[in-house]
Amino acid sequence: MSSVFTNHDLNFVFGPDSSGDTPRERAGTSKAKFVRSQIQLAPYSESATGRVLGALEALRAFGWDVLLQATLEGSAPLVSSPQEPATTLRTRREELGLTHERLAKGSGISVNMLQKAETIGAKTPIRDLESIAQALALNEQKLGLVPNAGCDAQLGVRLREMASARDIVGFTATTVLQLSEAAWVIARQAALQKCLAESGLQARVAKPHHDSSFWYPSYETGYRLAKETRDLLGIGRKDPIESVRKIVEDDFGLPLVQLQMNQRFAGATMANGSVRGIVINETGMNSNVWVRRMTLCHELGHLLWDPDDRLQRVMVDAYAELEMSDREIQRDPAEIRANAFAVAFLAPPVAVQSIADRLSDPLDVVREVMNTFGISATAAKHHVRNITNLNTSACSARQLPDPEQHWVAMENLTLDYFPIKATPLLRRGKYAWFVAKAFEAGEISLDSATAYLAVPAGDVNEEVLALVSELRLG
Repeated sequence: MSSVFTNHDLNFVFGPDSSGDTPRERAGTSKAKFVRSQIQLAPYSESATGRVLGALEALRAFGWDVLLQATLEGSAPLVSSPQEPATTLRTRREELGLTHERLAKGSGISVNMLQKAETIGAKTPIRDLESIAQALALNEQKLGLVPNAGCDAQLGVRLREMASARDIVGFTATTVLQLSEAAWVIARQAALQKCLAESGLQARVAKPHHDSSFWYPSYETGYRLAKETRDLLGIGRKDPIESVRKIVEDDFGLPLVQLQMNQRFAGATMANGSVRGIVINETGMNSNVWVRRMTLCHELGHLLWDPDDRLQRVMVDAYAELEMSDREIQRDPAEIRANAFAVAFLAPPVAVQSIADRLSDPLDVVREVMNTFGISATAAKHHVRNITNLNTSACSARQLPDPEQHWVAMENLTLDYFPIKATPLLRRGKYAWFVAKAFEAGEISLDSATAYLAVPAGDVNEEVLALVSELRLG
């Protein structure tokens, strides 16, 4: 069907009350709605049980020709071949190394439903297909339309390899599923951000070009990159950083996903297609906000500066690695560099030396560095020793301070208040804020917003989304 459109066609599809000269302009002012099922798109009706989409959302997902055909003929086909989406779902599950039983346990979808969804020719409710796709890091909007549904096959293979590697203790099928859904959240948030960029919700600072310098001594490169990042952000040479979360999410516009993972893992950097994001574990040592800040900065160092071939689609960091000094030479240079970046980004060496010049006792220096720059005890002890040559080994944990409440309030990673209790942890925070903003802007429907927040239909309304939109996250 031709992509040529007339004013009559635009009125017919989007309604005479819409305005504009193009489908995009008309969709942005239209009250028309559409409904998607597994196999087709149709104009909205009260009796429809499929996914309800606004005009702009449907146009972006399926294009003008499909919307015109759906309006003219009552429906438009969305399945590219009889084998879809069954083949894509089965292939993706196998890429991740998951059985039906393990996927069912992790996703809350029954084994029977999973098997039905992978049966060629079977019809499955679109909402169930979307849930499966999201768990497998597939683009649910492309499911059935495009073979592989826009999946990042390299990410799937990498997660499966990590689960089967004996040297990564604690990396199980549960971890694969957690990171797979996190990858979907990262990609979906990036898509929402792109839709809202015209509204002024884009990142404040452009990400720098990657740096391939990993040669010895790697910590010096980490220090240099930390200084360059501070300069890029306009942060003074000795100024403390109040909130790493705001730098990650607001300044650089990077997706940040919260999870409750195996307590061995601190965080991860992930690439889903062309989009990179950070995953942070809320359990274990990250429950201390100063440790969490170090973890976030470590992952930020990877994400901003490591080339794609170093990330290998996903890189998971253990607490044991992050607690080491950046002078431990028997380590991966990329990890040494990221550790050095993290500690120097939060506590610049010149500032640490300045404190040591003023205070003579190693314990007093470590305390001052911790309280001033918000870094963990282990990191502060290593950093002070490395920068000043002071002996910090005698500084015991009971002599060192705990974070004051203002540090917790500034990072606020767990969100002290979130109005939708049913929303899983990994879909809260800035991601949920973008969902609410996209609904307010008419970019997505209420039905889609509900699905993106993973709550039952009817549990979210305009008033609740308004509360999420007002959270101090933007």
